[in-house]
Amino acid sequence: MSLSSTFKSFLLIAFAFNLGACSYFLPNTSPNLGGLLAEKGDTRPFETPLPVNTEPKRMALGSMFAIGVKADGTVWSWGDGGGGVLGTDGFKSREIPQAIPNMTDFVEVAAGNSHVLALRKDGAVWSWGNNEKGQLGYKEDGLSHYSEPLKKTLYKPYQLNAKQIPDLKDIVSIAAGSNFSLALDRQGRVWGWGSKAHILNNVQNEKDIKKIPFVVYENKQAAKVIADSFDSAILTKEGNGLVWKYLDSNTRPPMPILLNTLMSKSDVSIADIALSHSNIYILSRDGFAYAQGFNYNGELGDGTFEKRKEFVKVKNIGHLTQITRSMALDNKGRLWRWGGGLYLRPNIAGGNSSKEPYPINILTDRNINFILRGNYGGAVGFNNGDVSLISKKEVFTISSPEKSLWTWK
Repeated sequence: MSLSSTFKSFLLIAFAFNLGACSYFLPNTSPNLGGLLAEKGDTRPFETPLPVNTEPKRMALGSMFAIGVKADGTVWSWGDGGGGVLGTDGFKSREIPQAIPNMTDFVEVAAGNSHVLALRKDGAVWSWGNNEKGQLGYKEDGLSHYSEPLKKTLYKPYQLNAKQIPDLKDIVSIAAGSNFSLALDRQGRVWGWGSKAHILNNVQNEKDIKKIPFVVYENKQAAKVIADSFDSAILTKEGNGLVWKYLDSNTRPPMPILLNTLMSKSDVSIADIALSHSNIYILSRDGFAYAQGFNYNGELGDGTFEKRKEFVKVKNIGHLTQITRSMALDNKGRLWRWGGGLYLRPNIAGGNSSKEPYPINILTDRNINFILRGNYGGAVGFNNGDVSLISKKEVFTISSPEKSLWTWK
């Protein structure tokens, strides 16, 4: 079985795709064309602003594995066990979600390419997985074995069981990039460790590894940390945002960059931030989505395929309550997606409709609790505890409904 097909079974793709129940926004087409109804969201602003989102992240998706924390505080894992990322059974992979032993009272999880962070209710942070880049924040237990062909003992810097990171206290938010980690404490100090991260000032020097946490930024108004690939962001209690990221290959201003300086309206108050390796997404407190960055497949949702140095508003949707990369949830429970690749669409009038850069409603009439996207998949959690997962093959696709084996309640 190939790795991609194995991961497909690990994630147990579960996304409803029923043309009779989904609506598409198709610009310049008749509402009756092909039996698909043109639709757009409620584009009025909220009268009461959204709160700044400090909700803990209940799930995290690594390169080929998944981590989740249930409402009862237990931590679960499944997928490819390479590097010890599952926190149990050594390197053994498994399709069936399993609780990690001796992990209770946890509230949030984060995952990099091959390491995991977990935040406990008391403000302590635990980590496990691959520590080659210092991303665990302590000296790993490691794994040694004698290689008969090489006639020597080989050492792998893996931590197979969850272990508490020393000296991190009163943490309220965690995040993980590809090979680095972040933690925000109650005093507004952002702690960082690992390799190849703008916020650690070592993105261009892979050998400059920060093996233990140190304070990389301090802001008493900081409310949440966000990370992806080499990039990081901080959301403040006042609704401001800062980012450590190259905006494009030619412009490299001093970091951090105030997100409001990239807006045509500098008074936009931010409820949440999401990052991808090439884009920044913002949920404004009045319920709109904004995006910045590359736009090869319409990832910015502005109706074009043009790269943007400044934020543009994602068109035709509003009254949004949650955002992740190129996907948003509105207050009617409708899930909107843009950017091509995730969904299959009919060829309308000879156009390349599978890469239409406008948002479409892909799931509705369900009580959704949370949404998330990772580099290799996405997830939707429902109020009843069910979870649906999207796996990435060559491109994202929506398959017939099939519920994940893992539930968050």
